[in-house]
Amino acid sequence: MKFGIKSKTPLVLLIGLAVSTAGHAQKANVGITTGTLGTSIELSKPINEYVSIRADMHLAGSLSKNVTLEGNSYAATFTPDTKSLLVDIHPFKGAFYVTGGLVQQDINFKLTGKPGSGSFTFNGTGYESGEIGSFTGTAGFNKSTAPYLGLGWSNRAKKSEGVAFSFEAGVMDIGSTKADMSVVCGSTLSTGECSTLQSNVTSEVAKINSSGNNNAYYPVVKLGISYRF
Repeated sequence: MKFGIKSKTPLVLLIGLAVSTAGHAQKANVGITTGTLGTSIELSKPINEYVSIRADMHLAGSLSKNVTLEGNSYAATFTPDTKSLLVDIHPFKGAFYVTGGLVQQDINFKLTGKPGSGSFTFNGTGYESGEIGSFTGTAGFNKSTAPYLGLGWSNRAKKSEGVAFSFEAGVMDIGSTKADMSVVCGSTLSTGECSTLQSNVTSEVAKINSSGNNNAYYPVVKLGISYRF
């Protein structure tokens, strides 16, 4: 299940336009970053001593962790498919910078139910793990284009050529959560019990989505290395 706008064309065109019109007096840095958004390729270009523009695109990397929703445990995996267009402000003309911009994101978790103490609880009703054939789902966020703010350090703007390094930490506003889940009844349940189970799961999903109406924020931490031509 995907959330948000499927087409990635608008931000891609904006990145290309920004990079191509940034001026030819300054040389560009091409690099690789890795962190909580996986591994990305990055292109940055100084405008002057105070301002640089930067674009990046996710290349690889996924995350696996355990999450708890409404008391049930899940094994969650996701690949953070992102593309960013950012403006870096160097207020002191040094390595420190403040950054902000837009991130086109498609962060969707795949969920697999893990019974706690051998049981699940849906809508207040407990089920033994043997009564559940399988329980899977997806969870995502409703902002396909998310605002981002961060702070960083990098010597790439000061390099006339050669290798440069960077560190950055920030937060991305990815919007409210949306979940969808599916259950397969175990062989020990009757047809009526199976119908009740599926109804309870539907109610459970409604609770999760209702509790996720507040905005979610994704932490971004990344290290980078780049080369200036």
